[in-house]
Amino acid sequence: MFLKSELHFNEPLQHILISFIFLSCLSNLALMIFSVVYKVYILLALIMLVYANPELEMEQPTKLLGGVLKKSKDCKQKVSSVSTVKLHYRARAWGADDYYESTYEGEAHKYTLGKDKMIKGLEQGISGMCTGDIRRLLIPADLAYGNIGLPNLVPANSAVIYEVEMVDVKSPFTNPWFWLGLAGLAFAFIFGNRFTKMKDASKSAKFLEQKEQEKITKTE
Repeated sequence: MFLKSELHFNEPLQHILISFIFLSCLSNLALMIFSVVYKVYILLALIMLVYANPELEMEQPTKLLGGVLKKSKDCKQKVSSVSTVKLHYRARAWGADDYYESTYEGEAHKYTLGKDKMIKGLEQGISGMCTGDIRRLLIPADLAYGNIGLPNLVPANSAVIYEVEMVDVKSPFTNPWFWLGLAGLAFAFIFGNRFTKMKDASKSAKFLEQKEQEKITKTE
């Protein structure tokens, strides 16, 4: 009789104790989950902070800017306004993460400055580069694609960023055919000038001879 009464008396306490233990475990689990989620959130925030594109918070350049990523140790020829160049480059719009154009998948592009079509900012930005140089160019919209842009690639009025590697630089002044042609032009000029002077001298001599003949005729 006494044992049954004791067991009946302790049963509610057992339920309370079990409920307390369960709630304590549930609370600890919730705290652990919250702690993990919070740490993951902080980690993601730090990753986004590190890898976020700072250009989105910056104003676009209004003039051509450039920086040297790699300098050639042996510069024999610099890019001038009449050079023929071979270069690799990759380009992206301001604030974009992906490059919309890259030449590294194929052969280097060849251009003759002042003759072949090239955006103004790129042509101006590679001036003075040597073979082996690498530059990063920040090209304003008015020296890139202006208020038209490139459909689905570069928005209108957007600056572009080029990373340019100079593969080869050739000047017409180092080409022997250039000097041969120049010598031919000089010879033609000198010969033409002398021929013109000789022709004029012959006309003058004939004119004087004719005048002298007229004087003799009048005297007779």
